[in-house]
Amino acid sequence: MRLKENNLPKEDIPFPNFKYTEIVKLNWDESEFKYILEQKFFFVFYQFQHEKLTLKEVKFWNMPYSDIFEAKNVWDKTIETVNQGKIVKEITEKGIRKTFFPKKTENRVSHVRPHAKNKNDCFPLPVKDKLTDNKEYTKHCFWLNASYVRDEIYLKTTEI
Repeated sequence: MRLKENNLPKEDIPFPNFKYTEIVKLNWDESEFKYILEQKFFFVFYQFQHEKLTLKEVKFWNMPYSDIFEAKNVWDKTIETVNQGKIVKEITEKGIRKTFFPKKTENRVSHVRPHAKNKNDCFPLPVKDKLTDNKEYTKHCFWLNASYVRDEIYLKTTEI
């Protein structure tokens, strides 16, 4: 994972895309998202120093239960959004679709956003979107916030 000068990872961490028609059939305990969050992670952090990429830290890490529970809120809101057919909140003058999916500013652990080749790289929806009347929508996934990785993984000292 590459870090910027302020120790913030260059990017958020994506998880696998979810299929809208499948994710709504699962409960939290059956979800792939929960399963992944409960695994042990291995992080390798690099940072540019004087135009040279330098190894900064290597660490194994498990997400605390309280943070997994916080990520569950993102899961719950995502399921509710898909089930209600209320994905698109507005379409801007430039044609950008703003959604009701949980944003990075709403949860310190994770968020949901597109993870597709382009806006036409879609999965079917279980319920048509109310605003657009679309029966499919651009592929999305859960993301681990870069600020969370910095604050809760990189900058925290490991207790032995």
